Amino acid sequence: MTSTAWLRVAVAAAWLAAMNPAAPLAQNAQAADGVRVLMQRLERTVQAGDAAAYAALLSETADRTAARDFATTELAAGATRVVIRERDREPLAGTLPGNGYRLSVDVFTEFGNRARNSTWRLDVKRIGDERDESWRIADQRRLTLIENLHRLSLDRAKQFEARDLTIAVEDLDLALAEGSAFVSEVDEGTTGVVLLGRGEIRFHPAPDVEKGQLKIFGGSETLRTRFDAAFIRVNPANLDALVRSDRLTPRGVDPRDFKRADELFREDVPKSYAVDLSDLSRDLWSLVPAPGDFLAEIHTPRYDTLTYARSTSEPEDISFFDRKRHRNIAVYASKQALARHGRSYSEDELTAYDVLGYDLDVAVSPERQWIEGRARVQLRVRAPAIASLTLRLASSLTVRSIVSDQFGRLFAVRVRDQNAVIVNLPSFVLRDEELLLTVAYGGRLEPQREDPEAVALPGQARQAPAPTPDDTAALPQLQPERSFLYSNRSYWYPQATVTDYATASIRLTVPAGFDCVASGELDAGFPVTVPAKDASPAQKVYLFTTSQPLRYLAFLVSRFVRSEPTPVALGSTRDFRLVVQANPRQARRGRDLAERAVNVVQFYESIIGDCPYPSLTLAVVESELPGGHSPGYFVALNQTLPSTPYVWRNDPASFEDFPEFFLAHEVAHQWWGQAVGWRNYHEQWISEGFAQYFAALYAQRLRGNETFASVLRQFRRWGMQQSDQGPIYLGYRLGHIRGDTRVFRALVYNKSAAVLHMLRRLVGDQAFFRGVQRFYRASRFSKVGTEDLRAAMEAETGRSLDRFFERWIYGSTLPRLKFGYRVEPAAAGQAVVIRVEQTGELFDVPLTVILRYADKREVQVIVPVADRVVEVPIALTGTLRGVEVSKDDGTLAEVEKLGIRN
Repeated sequence: MTSTAWLRVAVAAAWLAAMNPAAPLAQNAQAADGVRVLMQRLERTVQAGDAAAYAALLSETADRTAARDFATTELAAGATRVVIRERDREPLAGTLPGNGYRLSVDVFTEFGNRARNSTWRLDVKRIGDERDESWRIADQRRLTLIENLHRLSLDRAKQFEARDLTIAVEDLDLALAEGSAFVSEVDEGTTGVVLLGRGEIRFHPAPDVEKGQLKIFGGSETLRTRFDAAFIRVNPANLDALVRSDRLTPRGVDPRDFKRADELFREDVPKSYAVDLSDLSRDLWSLVPAPGDFLAEIHTPRYDTLTYARSTSEPEDISFFDRKRHRNIAVYASKQALARHGRSYSEDELTAYDVLGYDLDVAVSPERQWIEGRARVQLRVRAPAIASLTLRLASSLTVRSIVSDQFGRLFAVRVRDQNAVIVNLPSFVLRDEELLLTVAYGGRLEPQREDPEAVALPGQARQAPAPTPDDTAALPQLQPERSFLYSNRSYWYPQATVTDYATASIRLTVPAGFDCVASGELDAGFPVTVPAKDASPAQKVYLFTTSQPLRYLAFLVSRFVRSEPTPVALGSTRDFRLVVQANPRQARRGRDLAERAVNVVQFYESIIGDCPYPSLTLAVVESELPGGHSPGYFVALNQTLPSTPYVWRNDPASFEDFPEFFLAHEVAHQWWGQAVGWRNYHEQWISEGFAQYFAALYAQRLRGNETFASVLRQFRRWGMQQSDQGPIYLGYRLGHIRGDTRVFRALVYNKSAAVLHMLRRLVGDQAFFRGVQRFYRASRFSKVGTEDLRAAMEAETGRSLDRFFERWIYGSTLPRLKFGYRVEPAAAGQAVVIRVEQTGELFDVPLTVILRYADKREVQVIVPVADRVVEVPIALTGTLRGVEVSKDDGTLAEVEKLGIRN
């Protein structure tokens, strides 16, 4: 074995040992027992609030003044329960092995129904002989503190009679003519109210777009329905402004009413503002809503539970949610937020920090769907100052520790049932300062399911009817090779709350029988095989590194046959390599796709003048549905088996004349969606629309104009058919209420691509492609929006495109055109005058007319329509037989005939 190979094996084996949760924390059991006894004594001391008893736990060398100050702030009177949990220990500098440790401990203190949690750093030393009680505290420091945790309950002694009670917040009115009210109180006042009785909810969103979504949900632009119970959460300081006290009259508590109210309270209180304290407390602890925040869980006979929330920290701070079906009915900015951020807000501008880089070590057990990870996250503060930060991590994963290079171990809490971890900092960190966090975590995590890049989900039987037994009798019933994808919707590593461009190093360990593809390039010499030893099975270790920043990181585990990297010649100076990894049964298909993928990459690079990443791995995997996924550096491309029970002909993303569609679309995402990201979910059309349009351009290059026209017809058909479901700008919410992903693909994919084609035909090929290049160069490795694209196009065309984007991206209506023509004398022969009338909203739309001559010639002419009435004379070159409007150009307009006038 060479020295280099030996080093790789040694590194891999050392990493596996480091990831073993069974590794001992203490150097000897006696020291561990002694420290444990000290912690038990400290626990009793904190509960007693006894500063003198704390002084008795100090070593002779301890700073008594500092200890007294510490006890004054940390040992509060009135504690009813204290739990101290040791989280970490390391040898204490200046002591002999086993005689001193630096501990990190969490201290959870209850004061009745109020609690606080601190993280302390304690230096402890063995003093005197080896009795258990001989351990003492040499130094102490509080690292973090979370206060104002509340164990909420309804007040059993209070019930109010409610009459003509109205609670009104922006766009929501709750009216209770007659009923009862119960309250949940904290020290600052009332934070929870339960209403029982016959009431009415009226939700009336101001934005027209949200009215349209509400109509899809309930059949009307205003939702009026009865409710029989509601649970309200507010900040105590806001209650008086919301609830008029003269509408509530104290009365004796009816046990039956209280029982019903308490059941509803216990059902609703865990849904919001609740935190998970892990082993510190099994009780439910909650935070108080921030000033200005409001939440209502409204129980209705017709719709089950509807949730209205106002969250002032969000750019779109009003939401209306269908709890039972898990559907966002409305999400939008309040008047105040709209004035502050505007319509086209940027996620990045609202974040407290920016991630600079990731260093991930992750061990994956795909069959168990289990991962163990250690992530080093380098970040820079963007806000003026922060005292806490939020990381996103899948709720099923347990955070084992978070350590800062600056502050040491940090305390973090989980927001219950959310993919959020709130990390408390011991002091303010100022703008432009950097932090390095090391997060150890693990647990069971299901792989990412099919996303909108795949057609017809299996649950949509109307799209994918199962074949009859006769249909499948001759087909071998093959099961797809299993693959496990962890990507942007898995939250498999601690990350920012929004996608954030950063470089990364990813070390992945998988069982030896599996292979792996991930974001980045595989380092030389990897994978490394670690032989089986004792009870540990053989493993493979992969190391991937990104030289270019990525919006998010992903990996795919399956069984692959790997090809050697293929150098690809590009017009730019960048070297590029293509690697194909295919499931064993798809190895031949992978080789066939490799040549096509090279051709696609070269074609796109010729249009844009750049290839954003130095390599691309094409992972060819088996699936019951066609589709794909395209993180930076790799493309996962689904291949269906003959025995699949699903069909997908009736889908916006199904192009029978263009079988290379998914490959062309997914490869395009390396430019659009990865190199150029979107600034918020409204702008996802930039990614999908450009990827769809570039795939159409490749169809034209590969298969000719007839296939291109067929693709445009499909763009047009689906775009027009589904336009009434909302504007492109709604992003993922299109089709969301009814659970029909075809609506999303019809509008965000097909209609968006058709809009780009119409823009091209309005401004001309040269200006359009110059604008695309300008937009790409300005946006590379950043998150952008519609206004950025408009600015780039306006710079190249020298004309305003405000109305074009306003109508096509932010609106959902379609132009209504009437078309006619007349033939009249011209200076040289005759001319046909094309007349187009536009009613309704005024659009900028290119109309393609076909001049049919008597000699069977056909000439296509683009007529730009931007006014109520447009007349365009066209010189004739022969005897005209007729004029028609083309339906093969992707123009999204219904056209009526005005008639022929000679």
